[in-house]
Amino acid sequence: MPAHIIPAASNALMLKHLESEGFDKVYLDSRLATAQLLGSYNADLLSMSAYLDYVSRLAAVTDMQVLADASVSDNAWTLSNSVYALQEAGCQAVVVTDAGFDTAEQLGHALNTLNKAISDETFEVIVKLDGFVKYGLDELQARIDIAQISGIDQIIISNISNADVVIIKAVATTVLISLIIDNENITYYGAQQLNPQFILDTYRVYTGLVQSARKISQNMILKLFMG
Repeated sequence: MPAHIIPAASNALMLKHLESEGFDKVYLDSRLATAQLLGSYNADLLSMSAYLDYVSRLAAVTDMQVLADASVSDNAWTLSNSVYALQEAGCQAVVVTDAGFDTAEQLGHALNTLNKAISDETFEVIVKLDGFVKYGLDELQARIDIAQISGIDQIIISNISNADVVIIKAVATTVLISLIIDNENITYYGAQQLNPQFILDTYRVYTGLVQSARKISQNMILKLFMG
């Protein structure tokens, strides 16, 4: 059975189109929001407050369930306020990444802090494991175990290739595994081999934004300087 596809979006027009196509969920990736607003794919360039404001505006124009990113760190105030703001904006799920955590224990501490900040029992927490290619299979299993201990049921594995899917299959776990297509080395066919619960797609959106920006820039230069 094909995995449920959850597309990413970066503006209101995309949301309207996806909704008209029958999608029921959408992912407002912070890196795509940065690319949309600042012309960069570096999430650090867009502040969390600016991202939260943008998400709240987009969530207000769609009936789709919205998945958004939260700023995860050891700073309980930052995390709690980010999660609270996302809930108030109408988001149904938050995606948190393990990027920046050296150990599974540090990730567990952040997740426990996050759980305390959630006031709505229907609000979902999805953990995105970004560093498999760096920390390997054993640490991947450790982080999945920590997520389960912390009461997290949804895991997304990112930054992988089709070849990694076979390796990841070796992880014996009852947790719900999903995948994210965020680079050119992972395809829908490859992702389906893991039988994920769902697949997030951010790569095609990013590629489209870059191509559009380049085309607009070229056209503007031609018009300004060549008439």
